[in-house]
Amino acid sequence: MENIVEYTNDAPAMNDYPRRIVSPLTPSACCVANMTQVGHSAIDATWRFYYKRCAVCGYTVRCFYAPSLTAMFEAGRQVRLALAEMNLGTNGRKRRTRAEIAAERAAAERWPVRKDDQAQPIRPLRHPRMAGSTA
Repeated sequence: MENIVEYTNDAPAMNDYPRRIVSPLTPSACCVANMTQVGHSAIDATWRFYYKRCAVCGYTVRCFYAPSLTAMFEAGRQVRLALAEMNLGTNGRKRRTRAEIAAERAAAERWPVRKDDQAQPIRPLRHPRMAGSTA
């Protein structure tokens, strides 16, 4: 929804809600105590808002007060689609179990199997400069 408030000091303040509201460019000291809601609440993209207008000088602002549930549901749908693409959602493919993940980690930590089918233990790598030093 477009902002219906037109800020100008060239025209007098006018309230023609919901078509148009003419407001001064800056608030006055009277605005703190005299702001009242104009019209009903509306939704703009992802937030709910309403217009507040000073009854004395006519200064008007949009007050955003809560996220739109429609926008929140759409964001949730986007997350579900992303998870489904990464196979973390509820589609037909089976998710890996903890045992399968542990087996993959164990396999990644071992050295490649030699011809005699014995796994080699992991040896810590030495930095070339530290190879000759003794600690």
